[in-house]
Amino acid sequence: MFKKLLTVGVLSAGIALTGGIGVASANVVFSYNKCVDKGPHWDNGKYTRYLVKDRYRFDNVFSDSTGKWYFKGYKYTGKCYIAKYEAA
Repeated sequence: MFKKLLTVGVLSAGIALTGGIGVASANVVFSYNKCVDKGPHWDNGKYTRYLVKDRYRFDNVFSDSTGKWYFKGYKYTGKCYIAKYEAA
């Protein structure tokens, strides 16, 4: 029993220290405010794209035909959630 509790505690601490699932830096700059997806584009030296959803559920990493994308942050506009992703 103690071993099981210790394992759960270590896993919880690991998730908390790494930021957990879908957590990103609070200082992400958003220049996009429309509730429509914006495809890959060059922005400040990186390929960036924005995905829009009606609730906060974004993958940390996903791949599609344009490459591998990493979650950087999100914001709520009052109507939709916009997530910012950058390419590797």
